[in-house]
Amino acid sequence: MAQLNELKKELRFNIEFLQLIQTLKNIAASQYHLLEKEKERFDAFMLAFVDFFRVVNLVGVENPLVAGGNDVLGIVVVTSDSGFMGGLNAGVIEAARKEQGDLPEDRVRWIVIGDKGASHFLDHNRVFKFFKGISQDTRYEQALEIRDYIVGEVVARRIGRISLVYPHPVSFTQQTIETIRILPCADLFDQTAAPEPGGVPEPLAANLFLRASREVLVESSFDDMVRYLAEVWVASRLYEVFEDSKLSEYAARAMHLEGSVQKLEKDLKQLRHRCFRASHEMVDKGMRESFSSRKKKKKPAA
Repeated sequence: MAQLNELKKELRFNIEFLQLIQTLKNIAASQYHLLEKEKERFDAFMLAFVDFFRVVNLVGVENPLVAGGNDVLGIVVVTSDSGFMGGLNAGVIEAARKEQGDLPEDRVRWIVIGDKGASHFLDHNRVFKFFKGISQDTRYEQALEIRDYIVGEVVARRIGRISLVYPHPVSFTQQTIETIRILPCADLFDQTAAPEPGGVPEPLAANLFLRASREVLVESSFDDMVRYLAEVWVASRLYEVFEDSKLSEYAARAMHLEGSVQKLEKDLKQLRHRCFRASHEMVDKGMRESFSSRKKKKKPAA
């Protein structure tokens, strides 16, 4: 009887726990699909933005935001503070270590977003600049805050290059770890970039571009223009990356919890079978005892 009661308690706990995990999984899936619908991209803006950058380059601007100030590499590591994500944070940290490569620690500046990433770097006694984990409601403000810091470090020539490592959502069921360079902005000044398919042929496009650039009247200082444009560029990239990071977080959590649900359902099935067997054993035992007591009562006296 005691064993059956314990099994029933365990069964009730497992049923409630399974319902909780299923609820968390459904919430994560809903958050993913809602954010995916709200996901913002700036393709049209960035096309015009890149063209303006190229015009600035033609007038010979020299700026650490364009060419880099030194060989110090700044690595921005985007981790999530949420749980039930499998090895997503570990994958981001591993990719960040690969980005460092053979560079010694004194040539690397770590910029860590999220408590989970900060805990890893603290455990390994590494110096880093910390920013709190990305919140869905404040991701734009956080993008501006981090933008101001990294642009300031590059302008002050304490950092020469900025790489950003983050989780990218390929689909709801698959996430990859991406590494992109956001500063310096030399790629934005690439005048030899091929045009879009169906656009102006490259030689003609170059001639039109050069002619147009000579007709540009520049009133602001080039350094101010480059800094403003670089800040807009970095903020836009960070905002997109933060969106992708949140999508990856929700998807990874939903998939991890789905695995937990399947395991719990399997364990629950086994537990129900144990309860069923224990219940039948108790009934069988009671029937045997009842039958035995009746036989004793019917036994004739000597």
